[in-house]
Amino acid sequence: MTLIGIGERQLWRDEHATWWASSLSLPDLRRLAETVDFVLLPYYVLMHGWTAVFGDSATALRLPSALCMAGAAGLTALVGRRLFDATAGLFAGLLLAAVPAVTRYGQEARPYAMAVLASVAAILLLLRALERPSAWRWLGYGIAVAWIAGSHIVALMALAAHLVAVLAAARADRERRRRILIGWAAAAGSALLVSAPLALVGRRQSGQISSWIPDPTWERVQQMPTEVFMSAAVAGFFLVLGLAALAGLAFGARDTAALLATWALLPPVLAYYTFHEFSFFYPRYLLFTVPAWVLVTAYALRRLTGERRAGAAVLAATLAGLTFVSWSEQVRIRGDRIQDEFAFRAAAAFIRAGERPGDAVVFTGYRYTYRGLRYEWRDLPPDRRPREALIDRSRGRSWSWRQRACPDPAACLAGTTRIWLVSTDPRGPSLSMLPPDQRTVIEARYDVVGQTGFRRIRVTELREKSAT
Repeated sequence: MTLIGIGERQLWRDEHATWWASSLSLPDLRRLAETVDFVLLPYYVLMHGWTAVFGDSATALRLPSALCMAGAAGLTALVGRRLFDATAGLFAGLLLAAVPAVTRYGQEARPYAMAVLASVAAILLLLRALERPSAWRWLGYGIAVAWIAGSHIVALMALAAHLVAVLAAARADRERRRRILIGWAAAAGSALLVSAPLALVGRRQSGQISSWIPDPTWERVQQMPTEVFMSAAVAGFFLVLGLAALAGLAFGARDTAALLATWALLPPVLAYYTFHEFSFFYPRYLLFTVPAWVLVTAYALRRLTGERRAGAAVLAATLAGLTFVSWSEQVRIRGDRIQDEFAFRAAAAFIRAGERPGDAVVFTGYRYTYRGLRYEWRDLPPDRRPREALIDRSRGRSWSWRQRACPDPAACLAGTTRIWLVSTDPRGPSLSMLPPDQRTVIEARYDVVGQTGFRRIRVTELREKSAT
């Protein structure tokens, strides 16, 4: 599911950030992380090595996420087998593939799919350690917890579910209670200690997400299940059947019900009530809870079907039904409108086709527009890439996301006969988004000779007055 159309959609803004970070040298990547996205440094380092081997095409950048989602499906099946039986596990692994959000983030060069895989792996390794505690099993579990933090630190909220499972196992096994409690505390504590720098530095940088994540109004709370699953019908199916299954499990397997309920329900509740402190109440941040809903739904389907043939028929019908009701979402997530994205690819191709020596490109509006166009021009030789004017390149901060403006616009435009002005706010006058000093120079020297509109982008062609 994640491989279908994986390279067709253009990268969107956050994926451009991944490309930018992974293309830096390790020293420059360290400098970048000191200013922004420190919590994603492990992921960026991984992608730095990955792109060095496999390249930076859209498919190559997204393939790690696709592999992670495939791995998450397999491990979800194993967790289901351990909690219920092999058939329920198989149901869970296959149902996960039918969730539109799984495909969406399995096709994105960001760490959310890895966080899902790490979360499921940690649960599986915890269940193994609780079944037969040993130093090696606790070590594996501790590494998985550290992996969660290195993937997306928000997913550490799932540790509450781990604690529920640990306390249940300790209560049921008095002989090994001490080994269980000490083993879990040592493994989880060590993982958290190793991950502490990510949390501490990331906390200092938290303003970068609190500035754009909307407040958790009641309307947002109501929309959250739909946004997490990326389909109202799919969300309704898993929530209704899942809640019914949790209620049923509570009468026969309370410990399993408590584990899955805490995994599925507690993180969004915590994210909501701590929003003004951490700003975690956001759909893709809670993607790691989806396997829990899938597992309880798989259990419900397993209980509804006794014989294996009947189970196969019900599963096939369920998968077909989920695919049918989410077909429009499955199509949409493979298109450029999924994030209402700027048409970077089309604008870059247009400028490249008309650009000549002596031309320059100027960006206005969205501050990181240059990343999108640089990505589209990355395969051109450096001397053939459109020149970006009005950028101060003298301060040795080529690694930074914030490109400082040229202090002397007239000098930076010297020798430029034509400007391609790329604006991400195509509603107002062409030059309205430029800083006053830049606008004054451009208006005095250049005339507007043409405009071309793309989705959320307008490219304005300006020529030197003496050349028009």
